[in-house]
Amino acid sequence: MKLVIGKWAVAVLIGFLMSGCSSIRARTETSNNGWTVYPGIRQDVKDIGGLFSSKSSDPDWIKGVMATIYTLDLPFSAVFDTVVMPYDLYRMHTPKYSGQARESSGQTSTQ
Repeated sequence: MKLVIGKWAVAVLIGFLMSGCSSIRARTETSNNGWTVYPGIRQDVKDIGGLFSSKSSDPDWIKGVMATIYTLDLPFSAVFDTVVMPYDLYRMHTPKYSGQARESSGQTSTQ
């Protein structure tokens, strides 16, 4: 019985972390031209800064809870962003994804 509860607890925890993970959120909200390295950490820092700006009208206790969640997410975002860095670099330097149009005129270029 404890094993089943443990599996459910792990599944719920992973689901919670994946839904709030700034690395995944930053990659799904970023256009092809805005692709960068370590977008999850950048998103966490941007969100924490936005909480304490004058634009946020949330109560202070909500700001504290959200800042804690973003701060706890920082190490996970750092690890995830490091693991997927080769893919990020590929996306940044591939013309198909970076918005640069390839020549399709049929002319061959000499290099």
